[in-house]
Amino acid sequence: MSTKKVSVPTSNKLFIQEDPDTGELFVELPDRLLKELGWEEGDDLEWVEQPNGNWTIKKVDDEEDTDD
Repeated sequence: MSTKKVSVPTSNKLFIQEDPDTGELFVELPDRLLKELGWEEGDDLEWVEQPNGNWTIKKVDDEEDTDD
């Protein structure tokens, strides 16, 4: 049995917004993108700076988030 890995680079422009009440910054991820990634509202995400200066967002696994 063979496994085929398919990777399609995805680039989306996200706009940083500011909550008028709290001043917190946030971005809204399109529903299509959330579904494609298997993410849901309320998931913990981590911003990771790449060596070339770009940024990647990844979902924090529950196992990674524990302080055991």
